[in-house]
Amino acid sequence: MDILEDIERNDTPEKLRHTPSGLLLVPQPSNDAADPLNWPLRKKIGILGLVSVCTWIGIAQTLANQSGFFAQAQVYHKSATELSYSASAGIAGLATGPFLWAILAQRVGRSSCIFWGLLGMLVCSVWSACMTGENDYIPFIISRWVGGTFGSVASTIGAGIVLDLFFLHQRGKAFAVYGVCTLFGVQFGPTLSGFIVEYAPCSGGGVGAEGFLAIIVFLFLEETGFSRDGKVYPPLPKEWIPNRIATFLPGTATVPRTKEDGRRSAKTLLLVAACPVTILTSAVLFLAFGWAVGVVTLTSVFLGSPIEEGGYSFSALQVACFTFVQWLGVAAAETWGFFLNDRIPLWFTRRYCNGVWKPENRLFPLLCMPAILLPTALGIFGAGLQYHLHYMVLGLAIFLLQLTEVSLVPVIVNYGVECFTDHSQEVVTILNFWRLALGVAIPFFIGEWQATVGTAWVFGMMALFSIFAFFLAGLLAWKGDTLRRYSFTSLQKSEGGVQLIDH
Repeated sequence: MDILEDIERNDTPEKLRHTPSGLLLVPQPSNDAADPLNWPLRKKIGILGLVSVCTWIGIAQTLANQSGFFAQAQVYHKSATELSYSASAGIAGLATGPFLWAILAQRVGRSSCIFWGLLGMLVCSVWSACMTGENDYIPFIISRWVGGTFGSVASTIGAGIVLDLFFLHQRGKAFAVYGVCTLFGVQFGPTLSGFIVEYAPCSGGGVGAEGFLAIIVFLFLEETGFSRDGKVYPPLPKEWIPNRIATFLPGTATVPRTKEDGRRSAKTLLLVAACPVTILTSAVLFLAFGWAVGVVTLTSVFLGSPIEEGGYSFSALQVACFTFVQWLGVAAAETWGFFLNDRIPLWFTRRYCNGVWKPENRLFPLLCMPAILLPTALGIFGAGLQYHLHYMVLGLAIFLLQLTEVSLVPVIVNYGVECFTDHSQEVVTILNFWRLALGVAIPFFIGEWQATVGTAWVFGMMALFSIFAFFLAGLLAWKGDTLRRYSFTSLQKSEGGVQLIDH
């Protein structure tokens, strides 16, 4: 496995460093053992795994009641569709929370945000589990939104940690692992909630995981920032207890302190959002991934509705078992991304770019399998509902949907942060917002949409919109280097133009 090949050590800083296979190391590591780029392989993978698990549990707890809509509907005297608004509230928290964490991470550090975010999730999970009275519907919805806000912290700042730890030629694999773990929470939460609803009297199953994970983060997570390119980080204490206090207690001991850093975060968010490349990448996620969020959110409603209403009369346990097909899609997407998200861009760079790197080369894995299978999956899902086909037809559609959507997001996020390498948190904040915005809204209008044009046309139109999204991805792959020149000058830092491979 070459996710982090051992780099060639050289005591002469003037000589550029390469991998044993001849790839230029980008960025170039320093001679300091404290540089995260020089950390041992096991330490890098450990931190990546820990951040990925934090992201996974944050998403999972946000959607933890998805298989329990019908059971909760009886408690609150609401419809299952009205209970699905709780999932929309959680997704809204995931979409808006990053605007808070992107700013806080620059004030108190990434590790501190992750730790306190886990504690906030724990409190919100207890709050949600206690909302069992018939008048607790609104407080329950609010608890899901607040929980989603806390749950978004690791998914906001994890991309910056990946950039700190990994070289350019390794990030495809790293983002595949991080991104798939992130999106696996979308599947794990509904599955777990189905078994809880069937066999347990409460819905607080994530409390133990969040508390345990907060302890692990406090014990093992380290800051990955390093003084490079004019950005100076303060030294941290070497002793363990003072180091933990400096890292996690509220304060500014782990981040660069400059006058500019204190003011720029909100302004930078707006500038990043207004760049042409960001607008197009956001549009791709909005039109491609947004439909998947809505479909996954409403799958339990489609399956649990009575047969006479076009559903399948599934119990909460049956819905939970059905979601295992989503797990298969995630596993297939991880396999695809791990083996191809670096290989395809590097092959294209070697063959067609004379070894000169362009961030747009990251996008070519999207234009293979996902561009074909996503519209196909939406079409199959719509036909299955329209003609009430066997539920395994829906299972096939969900599998293809998860395969394409989960393989799509890491590539887009990787491309976005490599276009603005100094502003990864701001880029991820914008992309996450547009990735989830459509999914939040779908439950509120899909009923009238179905009544107006019919189920088949609803999902057929989704498929057409997704085709347009991949057209935009192709436009970025073709002209993205030109579009990047129209970004604001203060943001124009990428690794494009580097002679990555000797040709």
